[in-house]
Amino acid sequence: MKRGLVWMLAGFLPLPAAAAGLTLPAAVERALARFPSVAAARAQQRQAQEGLAAAEGARGPRGVLNGWATQYQKPVAVSPIHGFSPGQLPDFDRTILQGQLAANYVIWDGGATGARIAAAGSQLGGAEAALGAAEQDLAERVAAAYLTALGKARTLAAHDQRMAALESELGRSRRLLDAGKAPQVEVLRAEANLAGAGSQRVSLAAALDNAERDLARLLDVPVEETRAPRLAPERLRDPVAPDREALARAAIERSPAVAQARAQLAVAEANVTLAVSALRPELRAVANLNDWASSKGNAATEWNAGFQVTVPLFDGGTVRRRVAQAQAGRDAAAEQVRLAEAQVREAIDRAAAAAEEAAGRIESLTRAADRFAEVARVQKLLLDNGAGTQTDYLAAEADLLAARASLAEGEQAVVLTRVDLARAAGRLTLDWLSANLETRPLEIRP
Repeated sequence: MKRGLVWMLAGFLPLPAAAAGLTLPAAVERALARFPSVAAARAQQRQAQEGLAAAEGARGPRGVLNGWATQYQKPVAVSPIHGFSPGQLPDFDRTILQGQLAANYVIWDGGATGARIAAAGSQLGGAEAALGAAEQDLAERVAAAYLTALGKARTLAAHDQRMAALESELGRSRRLLDAGKAPQVEVLRAEANLAGAGSQRVSLAAALDNAERDLARLLDVPVEETRAPRLAPERLRDPVAPDREALARAAIERSPAVAQARAQLAVAEANVTLAVSALRPELRAVANLNDWASSKGNAATEWNAGFQVTVPLFDGGTVRRRVAQAQAGRDAAAEQVRLAEAQVREAIDRAAAAAEEAAGRIESLTRAADRFAEVARVQKLLLDNGAGTQTDYLAAEADLLAARASLAEGEQAVVLTRVDLARAAGRLTLDWLSANLETRPLEIRP
């Protein structure tokens, strides 16, 4: 009951926002710094960056240093023979040592290197989009856990108020029974209602604890830091939802899912170019510096340089099959882009409808809670004055609890549905949270 008393007191003395401690943007920021899904996406982004750098490095010249030590059965020439005059004959030895510094530079490869660079760049773009998606998914999960904890806490506080009313009614019934002015059944009815409320409180407290622990796991902090009294209630700065069609058009350009699909399309297009490049000639500039020596120390050094042309002639149709395979992959990727765009529009429609519904319900839920509070007050007065029945009063208290619980959930739903809408539009960032949410004093109506 201690936690319930704290929340009941909050209804009479609203806490300033600063006393609550943790705000939703701060919770999201902490989760983004620690949660494994975002850390893995960042690592994959770095991996893609290194892949692009490696692909770009292939444009430069290559140099290789080789060395051999060979033992022959019979003596062989230590170095190449460049003539047959007595002074030009090389030494012969069975042990030959050879070193070579080889360099080559690809002048033209049919576009293969450019295609690999384009594919690596597109993979980096896809990794960046995946990081954005991971961050927004996590932000949405944190917001859901955060707002759920606040909603469950308000529901529990309202339930504790109801239990206080039931305890008061039980005391009244016992006093009247002792005075011979009320039947035993009223005491039994009050005890049954209080016992049922106690059982329901256990479930509500467990649901609140689960929400608080969900938030703690996402933030990687002890659960004591995510208890509801330490969370700052959030509300929208501007309750008016943005235009749905304009939001959908902007979402297609900002959505991480669409960006990932487009990155995969760019990779598929680069793969087509890479496959086609295998049908084209390749031109290289090559140069070698060779050194020979024997076990007796005789040595010779010479160089050579030139151009190397490779022209593919026949491979049984393998390359053309690979080109067709790459083209089919490109077509599939293009359809995935269209699908991603359609899914974004669908997500916007669903999230916008949910946001409009949540906002539309608040006025009715507020009015219902006020009316049920007045009904409960009147029924209490009638009961105290002997003009009402205990059954009517207890029913009014139950209705009041249900109305307050619905209002608490509805107010959190207003914020959460707008968060979902921002996620569907690809806008759910720390900047968005800071710009669109503000903390408000925590109020529980008595």
